[in-house]
Amino acid sequence: MNTTHRIAPAVLASPLAALLAVSAAHAAQATPPSVRLERDNTAIAASCVVAGTGLPIADADGNGVLQIKGREDGERIVVDLGGLRLIGGVGAPESLTGVGIVVSGRNVTIRNGSVQGFKVGIRAENCDGLIVEDIDASDNYAQVLRSKPWSEDPSDWLFPHANDNGEWITQHGAGVAVRNAREIVIRRVKSHRTQNGIVLDRVDASLIYDNDCSFLSGWGIAMWRSSGNIVCRNSLDFCVRGYSHGVYNRGQDSAGLLMFEQCSDNIVALNSATHSGDGIFGFAGREALGEAPKADATADWYAGRGNNRNMFLANDLSYAAAHGLEMTFSFGNVVARNRFESNAICGVWGGYSRDTVIAGNTFIGNGRVMQGSERGGINMEHAQRTAVHGNSFENEPVGVRFWTDADEQFAKLPWAKANGMGAASNMVAGNTFDAVDTALELVAAKETLFAGNTVVGTKAAIADEGSTDTREEATAPARPGPTDAEIDAIIAKLPGERKAVGMRDGLKGRDKIVMLERFPYAWDRPILVQNHWSMEYASYLVLGLPNIEGIQVIGRAPVMTGLNRDGITLTVASDQRGFVGPYMVQAFDARRRKVSAQGLIAPADWATKFIEIAGEGVPSRETFAKGVAAQPRDIVLMALDLDLRGQAPKDVVKSLDAASISVGAGRFGISSTAPMRFFPGRYRIRVLADDGVRVLLDGKPVIDRWELRGAPAVETHEVEFKELQEVSMTVEYFHDKGGDDRSPARLQLWFEAIDPSFRGG
Repeated sequence: MNTTHRIAPAVLASPLAALLAVSAAHAAQATPPSVRLERDNTAIAASCVVAGTGLPIADADGNGVLQIKGREDGERIVVDLGGLRLIGGVGAPESLTGVGIVVSGRNVTIRNGSVQGFKVGIRAENCDGLIVEDIDASDNYAQVLRSKPWSEDPSDWLFPHANDNGEWITQHGAGVAVRNAREIVIRRVKSHRTQNGIVLDRVDASLIYDNDCSFLSGWGIAMWRSSGNIVCRNSLDFCVRGYSHGVYNRGQDSAGLLMFEQCSDNIVALNSATHSGDGIFGFAGREALGEAPKADATADWYAGRGNNRNMFLANDLSYAAAHGLEMTFSFGNVVARNRFESNAICGVWGGYSRDTVIAGNTFIGNGRVMQGSERGGINMEHAQRTAVHGNSFENEPVGVRFWTDADEQFAKLPWAKANGMGAASNMVAGNTFDAVDTALELVAAKETLFAGNTVVGTKAAIADEGSTDTREEATAPARPGPTDAEIDAIIAKLPGERKAVGMRDGLKGRDKIVMLERFPYAWDRPILVQNHWSMEYASYLVLGLPNIEGIQVIGRAPVMTGLNRDGITLTVASDQRGFVGPYMVQAFDARRRKVSAQGLIAPADWATKFIEIAGEGVPSRETFAKGVAAQPRDIVLMALDLDLRGQAPKDVVKSLDAASISVGAGRFGISSTAPMRFFPGRYRIRVLADDGVRVLLDGKPVIDRWELRGAPAVETHEVEFKELQEVSMTVEYFHDKGGDDRSPARLQLWFEAIDPSFRGG
């Protein structure tokens, strides 16, 4: 363990101290002139207070409603928004476009206002010395999530692996985004109900502290090629997607703090990053690994390449959908005094890490929902020279796991060739393991030291499969890396006042992650959350409204409701089939406070035929029709919702007659018909399919995409009925071949009410 650890980035003793003093001095100066913000493309190049009407102003040309440029001589300008609320669009979050404020040039301060209704609230580039403070950048862009509480949709996964061309904010937006800057300060910024909070792209030697970027569907703070920064005292809680408690825990690459592509020498301390996809998600980067090769890189360039020498100190990284901290393919990181509780997969995931010190942390109940290799406190595939020292582990399936596997594809990459593979020379020393199933689990690891640990109530101290040179000793050696006194000194010098850790302790537990259509629920208001949907019935969780006194439903179709014994789950169903019934359901308490939700159910009996289709490509209509006519038997389905990835229809269809379906998992067709009764109103018919699909009303096609597709796609048709009307609806579908996750056989039909009226019978 001969690792050299840098005690702290140079930013602790950088010119930022002078920068903060300048900021304070400007705050004490006389009020500067006022500038009216009433139209797009308002330009500012001097200190001022901004006043406006508060009416929405769209960024028509994408270059910012308010454009702030620093002085050529570098003298600081201060733009005070004076409490102004700058509003862009007022539509749905996924429809928002443009930028609220654009900043360029050196030494600009922007403060004291809110920016909402844009793709990006504040965008700053080439802006050394920037200060952004006391800004609310909430309620900006966020996409609609297709994952539902009852099933994950893979299309919701984020892809943070590319950002050299600004892909993060182009695709996903941000509250505040800064690119190409040094010695900046971002403090007391709030960003809620947005996809991403603060995005830092090539930002170095800067201070990011006392911010609250929570209840987001992407990343609280995201860093790309950003080094030498201090990120401290921030609330980065509930930055999550891809989670349904007790159903699936994916996270889909969301994170409280994201660190991608060679982010090194940062101090990350005293932050709360709980209830996120990962608390902290760090990855060396595709360039560092050689997946996206650097043009002039030699073989030696990849040696020691990664997110290196970062310090993660005294953070709360609990209740993640995946990992508390993921830091892979990286060198010399210190993980000390953090809390990792009840993360779904594991506390620390450090695949291919080198020279990592994990010391003085608390691990409680991580990975209890997982099976297989990843689960428990610390999981480190192919890790080398790791020191796991002085930690406490409680109620873990596995305390620490080191292993080696083949990973043949990765072995071909330049990083693996330069830095080697295999778990080797790791230390587990001076730790306490209490009620842990297995303290140390090894698979094909070399030269592992297990020394001076306390093991209580544990099934096995060491489980070993094919490892060599494992040593057990009674006394723990000294810990490498910074001493406790040195860590104390670093923490004592950190800026800020926010006590982020513990601020949301009232929301402990992963069960508090409840995903809504675009964001996680913030537990700030009563709400009905749908947790099951089918054409047959819908159920809702009543949250934030205790002691339910009653429920009522308003609808045009025969709809029933029920409230279960615990007073939490409310169910809407119908006992009459064939009605397309929009409804509004309400629950209320003794004080007549109420929550409500709109929905639509359409129970029906779908007479369905499954047919084999010979040949290749798109089948002709005549071939398809002959196949349907030749199939004598109908299978009655309660709904058209079939996910057939790699499976034959008989293995998926929920019907007593499913065993009689003879078609295989390859090339097949489905024809399904049902009588449907639509109440007066406008409706949207949606069908998700791969490959071809047709929807017919009374024999007339209203959706017709009879073609091959590389992935499932949604087709839509809107229809209006002036009076109660019965129509015959037919859905025809074919799947070409394949059927795995890359070419999924998928068919789902559902309806939506457009501006429904619930009056009348």
